[in-house]
Amino acid sequence: MRVRARIAPFVTMLLFGTALGCTSPRPADTAARVRVRLRDFRIHVARQVVGKGHVRFEVVNTGPTTHELNVVRTDLPEDGLPLDADGLTVVNKDARLVHLGEAEGLDIDDRRTLRLDLAPGHYVLYCNMEGHYLGRMHASLEVR
Repeated sequence: MRVRARIAPFVTMLLFGTALGCTSPRPADTAARVRVRLRDFRIHVARQVVGKGHVRFEVVNTGPTTHELNVVRTDLPEDGLPLDADGLTVVNKDARLVHLGEAEGLDIDDRRTLRLDLAPGHYVLYCNMEGHYLGRMHASLEVR
C-alpha cells in the first residue's frame, strides 16, 4: 500500500505529461504567403514585397489557356528579360537570371503551391508559354 502511495504521484505526472505532449500545437508555418493569379495575359501578385526566407506562392490559373509560373532572381526589369532565338520565350539559362523554381502545366482552374527560400533582391515572375511573356504576362516581387 505504501509503495502505491509513493508511485501514484509519479504515474499521474507521467500520464499528464504524455497528454500534454499529445495535444501540443504544431509549429506554425512561418512562410510568407503570396497569392498569384494567372490569366491571359496577366499575372496578378497579391503582394509585391515580402521578407526574406521561406515564401509560399499559392498559384491559381483562371485561364482561359494553360499557363506556368517561373520565378527568377535578376537585376533586369520585369519587361526586359532576354528572349530565346524564337523571340517568343525567355531564355531560362541566361547568366543574368537565377532560376529558382516553377509551377508548370497549370490547366484552367488548377491550383499549385510553390515553396521557395528567397534571399533579399529583385525577382520576376513570368509565364514562359510561347508568346505569353511578350503578352505582358510577368510581374515583379521585391524581397527585403
